Amino acid sequence: MGHTRRRKKHTHKELAPSHETGEKIPRSFVIGRGKLPVLLRNLEQDLRKLMLPHTALHLKESGKNTLKDFVHVAGPLGVSHFVILSNTKNAPYMKVVRSPHGPTMTFKVHDFCLAADVARALLRYRAPPSIFKNPPLVVLNGFNPAEAHLKLVTIMFQNIFPVIDVKKVKLSLCQRVLLLNYDKDTKVIDFRHYAISAQPVGVSRGIRKLVQRTKIPDLRTLNDVSEFVTKSGYGSESEAENESSRVTLPQDYGRGNPASQQSAVKLHEIGPRMTLQLVKVEEGLCSGAVMFHEYVKKTAEEVAELKETFEKREALRKQRKAEQEANVRRKELLREENKKKNKKKEEPVDDMDVDMDGEEQHEEEEEDDDADYYRQEVGEEPGEDFTTGAAQKRGFKRGFKVGRAKVNQFPKMGKFAMGKPRSNKREREREDHQRRGSKNKMGNPRSNKRGRGREDHQRSGSKNKRSKA
Repeated sequence: MGHTRRRKKHTHKELAPSHETGEKIPRSFVIGRGKLPVLLRNLEQDLRKLMLPHTALHLKESGKNTLKDFVHVAGPLGVSHFVILSNTKNAPYMKVVRSPHGPTMTFKVHDFCLAADVARALLRYRAPPSIFKNPPLVVLNGFNPAEAHLKLVTIMFQNIFPVIDVKKVKLSLCQRVLLLNYDKDTKVIDFRHYAISAQPVGVSRGIRKLVQRTKIPDLRTLNDVSEFVTKSGYGSESEAENESSRVTLPQDYGRGNPASQQSAVKLHEIGPRMTLQLVKVEEGLCSGAVMFHEYVKKTAEEVAELKETFEKREALRKQRKAEQEANVRRKELLREENKKKNKKKEEPVDDMDVDMDGEEQHEEEEEDDDADYYRQEVGEEPGEDFTTGAAQKRGFKRGFKVGRAKVNQFPKMGKFAMGKPRSNKREREREDHQRRGSKNKMGNPRSNKRGRGREDHQRSGSKNKRSKA
């Protein structure tokens, strides 16, 4: 059986129908800057899960990445907000940034609790994966719009999630809520994340299980189904609930919660949990004029002076940038002109070729004149001997052309006639030495004194042997 190519089934799935309004959906990056401990890395992952589905859950970071890298990538991907975690000796900090021009809000994290810690603390932890397919609702409490910095915090957290149209929203898609509560006395913000559930009111627990759950309950210890409904100990939990939690649903909200019926709404904490304090608000993206600072207070004159200094610095930066761009354009034009000049210099000039062609044409004209003269004087057509003699008279002139030499027309010359001339003394000595060596090999065998002595000794030895014999 042939091998079939595996198809992707779990990627590029279409998200559930969203209840946002407007064409542009806010998206976010949750990143960390600097060396973060393990707990802050886990908090970063919990915040990414909170920001789902319009965030990068598995975003890979590198120590070499700078904030500029994320800003350049954010534009094509439609990312509008950054949540940046950092750590210092005093406390961890969280920045919420609007990309690409700001503002930037810096929060000091006094306390935080991970989602895993919340799950271990609760008896019944409810966080099914389906609730993260839609963005959470944002509920803000205690923020005074009269104070500029608090109003800015309200706008920032409202715009970091998609806007909801109350008239068109589907109630069944609202399954999470983000709660931000501001305390005026301590000036801290309580950050909480909850899951929403609804249960029908006035129904026993057994019937609610049959209606809301897909699994069949355990009836092995009962004799009849009526016992499961009427047995003591299976009373309704709605009796102990507050009246404030009961609401009349305008739309259907899952199993057992039809429209126009009362249901009890419950919140189940998911996590993470944080206690934040606004420390600083900057005008730009992690830079620019300071609009608010919790600890440093400045007079109006100091603020005006800082603003003037900042404007001068920005004007100087823009001027330098314009000069750099002009220099780059000028260098590019100069480089192109140099390339054109170099191309013109590299083109060969065939002056010799032109001269040789002119000489050939002149020689052919002379040959024609000679043939005409021969016809007038002799009265006959010139033969083959006449033409071959004229060609031999021209000799070597036609055999050479610059750039396209005709090798077969070169007359035979000496061995070193067309070779490289002897350029220096060392080369001449080397050639002479090679010639002398070849002569010694082919001519006189007695090339040195030691060789001659060896030959004389051999001859004398052979004579002695003959005399003894």
